[in-house]
Amino acid sequence: MSVATPSAPDVAAAPAAQPSLARRIATNRPAIATLFLVLLVGYFTLRLPDTYLTADNMKSILTQQSVLIVLALGVTFVLVIGEFDLSFASTLGLAGAVSILLMSDRGVSPLIAILAALAVGVAVGTANGVAVAWGRAPAFIATLAAGSVAVGIEQLLTDNETIADRIPGSYLDFTLAEKAGLPLSTWLTLALVIVAIVLMSFTTFGRRLRATGLNPSAVTLAGISVSKVRLAAFVALGLIAGLAGVMVTSQGGSYFPNSGAGLLLPPYSAVFLGAAVVGRGRFSPGATVFGVAFIALLERGLTMLDQKAAVIQLIEGAVLLAAVVLARQERKR
Repeated sequence: MSVATPSAPDVAAAPAAQPSLARRIATNRPAIATLFLVLLVGYFTLRLPDTYLTADNMKSILTQQSVLIVLALGVTFVLVIGEFDLSFASTLGLAGAVSILLMSDRGVSPLIAILAALAVGVAVGTANGVAVAWGRAPAFIATLAAGSVAVGIEQLLTDNETIADRIPGSYLDFTLAEKAGLPLSTWLTLALVIVAIVLMSFTTFGRRLRATGLNPSAVTLAGISVSKVRLAAFVALGLIAGLAGVMVTSQGGSYFPNSGAGLLLPPYSAVFLGAAVVGRGRFSPGATVFGVAFIALLERGLTMLDQKAAVIQLIEGAVLLAAVVLARQERKR
């Protein structure tokens, strides 16, 4: 007596095993990111029920973190192509110094001062891009050198002194004036987030950036100049650093020495954290925004709990280290 065996069509028609609910949740990165934020906000809300999850506190976080979001978006462009930039914080300081000096000493209009600051950022970004793309210099060394030069020029121009004289009110309004209950700096930041997402996800420029980071040889074979793509990424970050310099000096109503100090590591922390949690090891503006939100909410909560600055820096450093390791592991899969 023979036993009937299923035919090939019957086997092929057998339904595939469905992944478990736990597995579907574990692979849903937006859900995981949302859960992370909910747990974080929930913890601080329980500890600070009357002050943490309030409209005023959330508005304050948005306003204070606008510069971090802008810088992190710029860093994303460079990391996508597989490079690194250590000069943008120094570029921010030099751009801010130039804009304030032009108004304070030369009496130029705020518009010209802002354009000059942006030009400074583009110049530094161009120098970095040329050194890396055509000079074949390691990005780490080239951008570190450019940052050193920017700091030196800044100190020569300002004598390392605070400058707050003859700053037009319209320059302060560039970031401090409110529309629909939010400062213009917040609206500008939100607009930049949208622009960055569109550029990276829906344009030829964004596709070329990603392709250059993944397989530059294939990009070259396709007839695209990898050097020009790398240059564009560094120029984009330089331009954004120049804008951040304007935002910092406009919000503060003055130039102060070392205004870029402390703004080098936080953007990288945000970008790597976002890539590890949301982007499966891939850098993107959306993932970066999540990283900034997580760090900003964490930092504000710790500050409101009266944690020492050293403790906050320790925790942020640990977050950066964990995020870098997680992002690299994801990229290997």
